[in-house]
Amino acid sequence: MRGMRGANSSFWPFGLKNLTARNKVMLNLLSELTVLKAVILCIVTTLILGGLVVISRSGLTGSFSAADLTFFRYTSGLLLLPIFMKFKVSNLGGVGWRRGIILTILAGWFFNMFLMSGFLFAPAAHGAIFSPGTMPMFAAIISSYLLKEILGSWRITGLCILVSGLVAMGWGGFTGYYPNAWIGDLLFLSAACMWGLFTVLIKYWDVDPVYGVSLVAVISFFTFTPIYFIFYETPFGIVPWVDIAIQWFYQGFLVGVFAVLFFTVSIPVIGPARTALFMTLVPIFGSVMGVILLDEALTKLEVFGIILVLLGMLAAMGLKPYFSAKKYLNK
Repeated sequence: MRGMRGANSSFWPFGLKNLTARNKVMLNLLSELTVLKAVILCIVTTLILGGLVVISRSGLTGSFSAADLTFFRYTSGLLLLPIFMKFKVSNLGGVGWRRGIILTILAGWFFNMFLMSGFLFAPAAHGAIFSPGTMPMFAAIISSYLLKEILGSWRITGLCILVSGLVAMGWGGFTGYYPNAWIGDLLFLSAACMWGLFTVLIKYWDVDPVYGVSLVAVISFFTFTPIYFIFYETPFGIVPWVDIAIQWFYQGFLVGVFAVLFFTVSIPVIGPARTALFMTLVPIFGSVMGVILLDEALTKLEVFGIILVLLGMLAAMGLKPYFSAKKYLNK
């Protein structure tokens, strides 16, 4: 990618020239991260999230509950605890407990319970489209309000196309193909909206993304763990340990640590818009994996909906065709 600016440029969302203590966490991760490496990390992230859709759907239709998968995911708080403990706990490294709790609600175990519960009602393809696929859309809408980012006619048109695709994707829930899919779709959309707000607030409140990830994971682990063991029946001793290990590894390590960090550290290198663009690959990977691994057939209307959603998301993020119609009309 040409035209990338230097570390001291305003292109970087974190002022690397005047670092705070919190931003040093990001600097350590960015010190040797090139544009090519950032692109690779984003692609790896979308592959992991595409697989998350399938493995979550498989686990929830098998021996696990939404609470099980949520607990597995936020054991990542133990791995991220060293980052969290580098800063004062009394004020959450300057973030403050009020804001820290809000961020945890939006991206912590509340969010994950919404997301995982959706797979109890809707197929993997719907999870891929309605959740990670629509996060950039919600982030754009919320940014226009909080960050005063103006949505032009092109991006608004993209949002309209995207909504049309969502209706096509969810039509099976209203026609009986998946009778309760609409419930799952609403849960997915709620989770996407929560994560979109979390993404914007990270920038709006100037929270270091890496520290923000550790904050959410650690607080989620220590608040959800007692709730989980007191109020939910655990799979330990009932479900084969191999199945538990697979879900635990994928939810807690690949998603809870690596996918979130890979995506986050790429933002300052290739920019938030370019990074968000990679999320449009998640529906493709998730839907294809759902068909291959879970034998979930896609209707023609759902395939058409997927195409509309992808095109709509690209336009909603401001991506335009390279050619200019005016250029050719003037010839």
